[in-house]
Amino acid sequence: MVSHTRNLSKSKAQFFILSAFVIVSVLFVIGGWIEPLTIPDTSQVALREEPFIFNNVKEKAMLVVIESKSCEELKYNLGEYKNFVELYAIRKGKLILFYEFESPCELPNGEEIPAVVDFNLTFSSPQIQINSLFHETWNPPS
Repeated sequence: MVSHTRNLSKSKAQFFILSAFVIVSVLFVIGGWIEPLTIPDTSQVALREEPFIFNNVKEKAMLVVIESKSCEELKYNLGEYKNFVELYAIRKGKLILFYEFESPCELPNGEEIPAVVDFNLTFSSPQIQINSLFHETWNPPS
């Protein structure tokens, strides 16, 4: 009688393990079948880093203007930033950062005055071309 009980327990255990395996397998197959329909593939957008580079260059160009402490520093920082980003972008495509002052940031007597810097930013690669015209105002420290 003890051996009959053991055989029955073994059969129940085997049936339980087999049932669990079948259920997990069915859920896995159904999950793999449904998943592509519910999750959009955004990998192609993420692989395109050009828009991210472009927006970052634009944002940081505006910060260069805002955070410069003097008119002389502003001119120097803009020149350095332009050189840096154009050299960096050579590996990704062609980036052109053009800027000009709408008016001088310094009067002939040396007094610093607010100035607007106009930017023309163009990024070209084999996949995309992006262009933006924008401006930022520099205010001398009080």
